[in-house]
Amino acid sequence: MTRWRHSVAFRLFAITFVVIMLFLGVLLTVLAGSFSSFYERRQIKDIEQELNLLRDQYKSSSSSLATDGFPPYFFQFENDYYATISLVTMANNKVLVQRAKQDVPEDSQENGWPPMLPYGPDEQTRKFMSALQEWQKDSHAVDQVMNQSMTLVYRSHGNSSLNSASDQLLAVAPIETDGHGGGTLLFATSSLQPVIGAAKVIRDFSWYAFGVAFVFVPVLAFLYAGILTRPLRSLNELAGRLASLDFSVRIQWRRKDEIGELARTFDFLADNLQGALAELHEANDKLREDIEREKALERIRRDFIAGVSHELKTPLSLIGGYAEGLQDNIGTGAKRERYVEVILDETRRMSAIVGDMLDLSQLESGQYRLNLEPFDAAELLKESAARADALGAERHVLVKVSVPPADEDGIVEVLADRFRIGQVLTNLVTNAVRHTPDKGTVTLAAARDGAEWRFTVHNEGDPIAEEELPRIWSQFYRVDKARARESGGTGIGLAIVKQILDLHGSRYDVRNEQGGVMFAFTLQVNR
Repeated sequence: MTRWRHSVAFRLFAITFVVIMLFLGVLLTVLAGSFSSFYERRQIKDIEQELNLLRDQYKSSSSSLATDGFPPYFFQFENDYYATISLVTMANNKVLVQRAKQDVPEDSQENGWPPMLPYGPDEQTRKFMSALQEWQKDSHAVDQVMNQSMTLVYRSHGNSSLNSASDQLLAVAPIETDGHGGGTLLFATSSLQPVIGAAKVIRDFSWYAFGVAFVFVPVLAFLYAGILTRPLRSLNELAGRLASLDFSVRIQWRRKDEIGELARTFDFLADNLQGALAELHEANDKLREDIEREKALERIRRDFIAGVSHELKTPLSLIGGYAEGLQDNIGTGAKRERYVEVILDETRRMSAIVGDMLDLSQLESGQYRLNLEPFDAAELLKESAARADALGAERHVLVKVSVPPADEDGIVEVLADRFRIGQVLTNLVTNAVRHTPDKGTVTLAAARDGAEWRFTVHNEGDPIAEEELPRIWSQFYRVDKARARESGGTGIGLAIVKQILDLHGSRYDVRNEQGGVMFAFTLQVNR
């Protein structure tokens, strides 16, 4: 209920009800109060104008002022204005009043005019005589008519000795005057009783009309307020859904008024907000990805710095220690040569680490562009195997290559960056040889798989713990941490392999197999 009292619909209802009731009340009050006076002023004006016309017409049609009889238009005047009209002749302080009666037989008429009859002692005669006496007592009014030839029409005051009421108009028009208080006049009285009765009826009707309006106006105001606020409620509902970020609803009204324009603006706003929110979500997702990528890069940087520090700490310590020994002339002959050989080995090791770090940094920067070209990957497999033979010769590790049979020409043509794929094969084969036991075997193979060639590097040896498999692609990560330096690796090779294969869009993995471990990756067939 409180919400209804504060709503626009209630305000429209209250304002409409109050305004209509006030307007109707004022209108009925004014009508009931001023109807009589308005009617009276209008009657005075009309009677004065009509009485002058009657006088002029009577004067022009009468051959003698003593003619016995009234013309018919006098009776028309009486009918139109609820009036009584008479000829009044004033001479030698005597007054002669003459009037005609309408309801006489036609065969009694002479010259077409009914005969003059004297007044009887009825109410109408008494009112007429009261009005005549009132006029005669008003010297100013008599002077205006008899001496100034003016036509007077005014309301009777009703204060004569006959106690006649003041519910009539008194009208006097001079026909002929002698300038000494004598002459002939048209004297008429018009009853105001009909309008007084009508005014009373109007006053009574006003109460009924106001009562009926008091019942029906609230209903109409309520319906009017509901019709006007219904679209506003719909717009408010849409605004609420927009506020809750629901842009699935459109009003799509075809109204051409201000509310229709507002609805189209809401639809336009919903479209724009939906587009802006979609762009915001997209930008937010991208920002989240960028943040996650930045966090990942930050972790990589920290791990990289930690790994570099760890990898360089030992060779730098060895180089520094042996260099100080040479500086202090410790040992002679073969011992000093051994110091120099250790320094050179550690220097080469540091150079390899730095080279791999630069390669990895270039690949991770996202700025490196592959030089894609078709080439025979079988030939590249053989080259990588030949380079690995020397590494495994001391432990009698056998490196084998398995390519398609001779009826297919032994050609494995792929579309890739030959230099970087060679780097991938070298790193994988070198890593396999280092983890192969003495007299073990490393096998390189290629096989067609639909639109791809699948390359595998298998080495005999101990399997990798399953929980370690996802981590071997990380920088400076080694499964055999105790023999890290003995194996000779930098700990970056597999991270470089991962970056190169990612740039090629390759599918790669590592898994344990019976008797060893196998690395595999794919390249697109050259079309």
